[in-house]
Amino acid sequence: MGFGVLEHHSSLEHVPGTALLQDVVPAETAHLKKGSGHDSDVVLVPQPSSNPNDPLNWPLWQRDLILVMFCFLTNVCVGGIGPLIGVLALDFVVAWGLNFTQVTLLSGYPLALVGAMGPIVAALCHKYGKRPFFLLSTLFLFAGTIWCAKATGYQSMIGGRMIQSIGTAIFESVTFTLIGDLYFVHQRGSRMAIYVVAQVGLVLLPSLLTAVISQRMGWPWCFWILAIFLGIGILLVLFFGWETQFNRNHLYELDMASRDDLTYHMKNIHVIEELRSGKTATAVEADAVHLERTVTQASGYSGKRDSYLKRMKPWTTTYSKESLLQLVIRPFYILLNPAILCSVLLVAFFQLWNVVINFMLGQLFGLPPYSLNTEQLGYLTAGPMVLGTLTCVLFGGVSDRIAKWAATRNGGIYEPEFRLLSMIFAPILNCAGYFAFGYCAAEGKSPVIMSVLWGVAFSSCVIVTAATGGYMVDAYRNVGIEVFVVSMFVRSFVFFGFSFFINKWLSKWGPKGVFYTIAGINMVLISTTIFMYIFGKRIRAWWHKHDIFERIEARGRTE
Repeated sequence: MGFGVLEHHSSLEHVPGTALLQDVVPAETAHLKKGSGHDSDVVLVPQPSSNPNDPLNWPLWQRDLILVMFCFLTNVCVGGIGPLIGVLALDFVVAWGLNFTQVTLLSGYPLALVGAMGPIVAALCHKYGKRPFFLLSTLFLFAGTIWCAKATGYQSMIGGRMIQSIGTAIFESVTFTLIGDLYFVHQRGSRMAIYVVAQVGLVLLPSLLTAVISQRMGWPWCFWILAIFLGIGILLVLFFGWETQFNRNHLYELDMASRDDLTYHMKNIHVIEELRSGKTATAVEADAVHLERTVTQASGYSGKRDSYLKRMKPWTTTYSKESLLQLVIRPFYILLNPAILCSVLLVAFFQLWNVVINFMLGQLFGLPPYSLNTEQLGYLTAGPMVLGTLTCVLFGGVSDRIAKWAATRNGGIYEPEFRLLSMIFAPILNCAGYFAFGYCAAEGKSPVIMSVLWGVAFSSCVIVTAATGGYMVDAYRNVGIEVFVVSMFVRSFVFFGFSFFINKWLSKWGPKGVFYTIAGINMVLISTTIFMYIFGKRIRAWWHKHDIFERIEARGRTE
């Protein structure tokens, strides 16, 4: 048993996801590349190839800037497209004579389309790379936002929102996987926290700004200003959003390997590098010449990094031989994995509740006894925004340290389940946040108190998203896109269903009934992480041994 994680009993010598993180046996890791500085004893997982076009070989500052750029776009998209409608609810109720359910459906219908588009966009990214579809998505977002700014009625606004949703799908499902493309295992925790700050922690920042702009300049200006930011985003993706997908030979993927013999991997990696450096192959190395050819063909190795103009090409190559239909269906097969299913439900529902609160704002606080205006409703988002961001920063500071600490005490062996250790804070924040929010809302407590309590509840969402997201990236990196696609799919369609009755639910049950129920559901979901932590390695072994994707592909070849 490794630090509470049960060992597997399968015939596999090594379980994908488990990795040698600490250089505890220097003689055995002589040919493996390691980190620098204070990470000089950390084995790089996955091992970078010698191809300068491998994103793992790009300067760290470039990788970080690319991540920050996509974090900016994710925040503008996920925060500016979806939650924006929540704080404008009163404006639309007054301007077009709508009820709160109709306003909620301005996000419900588009989210259904986002959910439907997710598997299609992910399949296209998997096969043809991410860059072309990031470019197309930002164009759809820009066009849809202009449409919304010029909308003159409810049906027209729905049309603009549907166009926006086509561009939203990639930012809701695929951007998470950039972390797996760009970083080594020991670097991912802090970068995951940065991404979660943008995707979750600061997701309500556009809503706060929207409320102020709407109150002082009118709601159409919210969309005009959003269009300006999206226009900047188009230029950033065009000039700096290089392709991060890379066909790296499986020997470099130490964390995804299925055999325990590190010497096997080290020897072949060493042979590859020796051959590339121009040295003569020895009799032993000659057996691995075919491997060099494979790597050269797979990675397009040219000896130098592509020029800036070549990196700006909208499309580079095909990254998968699978058919698009297989890739579209692929995300739904992973739900057969119980650990993935639990993670999907955790992330989907915790993020769902934040959206639910956002669309209850006008109903909860726009009517007596609060009677807040649009600008004041926007200020309520300050609590979750500040506390959520602080939680992200604190989580990012300790996540990688916890993983490395646990790996050190596990003989230098890293298990992805170590990412779940930080989940211990989630149930505390969940109960303190949602139970207190429901009680205080029913009692008409100060809006400042309500904002803080929303922030406490929101912090539990941040921890759950970052911890389970990091776990999925490390444990199932080869199906990383599929995990986040199906999570987005579930969340989108569950909210679509909720959008027909959440406002009526609040009216009938009251704040206590609604938020006490939410807290209870969350506690049940959080309890599944105990199962994931203890049995996670066995599930990974079972999943790899009975690789359903290989069976599907084999069946496709025989038919």
